[in-house]
Amino acid sequence: MALTTERKSIQKKSQLVADLKQKIEAAPVVILLDFKGIDANSIADFRKKLKRENAELKVVKNTLLYRACNGTQLYDKISIFKEQTAVIFGYGDIVAPAKLLKEFLKGKEDAKVKGGLVEGVFADAQKIDYLASLPSKEVLVAQLLAVLQAPITNLVRVLNAVPQKTVLVLDAIRKEKEKQS
Repeated sequence: MALTTERKSIQKKSQLVADLKQKIEAAPVVILLDFKGIDANSIADFRKKLKRENAELKVVKNTLLYRACNGTQLYDKISIFKEQTAVIFGYGDIVAPAKLLKEFLKGKEDAKVKGGLVEGVFADAQKIDYLASLPSKEVLVAQLLAVLQAPITNLVRVLNAVPQKTVLVLDAIRKEKEKQS
């Protein structure tokens, strides 16, 4: 009897590891968080905000998370897998979960970002904080379009300046002739 419950437990854990590994591979941004000192209600509210941004938060055991990170750049960072760990998986905008986390951690001194993965590359707490300071994807696209549009706009202005100056010169000549007559 004990052997079958032990096997079921092992199967359940291996399924959890497989699910975590699948989420890590699917998410462009994965952030590990030490949530010490944060109450359950705050975490529940934070989960709702993350869900609106196509992200989710999971509280997991470090050993299972460590096994799921096998094959990633997090696997070598064994010091990250200490203390309490919550994982944020961001499936949409890379910046949005980091911004929400930064806002959420204001005033919570005990909780801290441990690190994470951004498009498969390891990012320490400082890089995650820098990521949170970036503008959103929509703002970056708008800025890129403005940069791409600037040369065309300047060319149109230069081309319009030639006829405009001709009109101004002709107008000045007309006024000068009116004064002379």
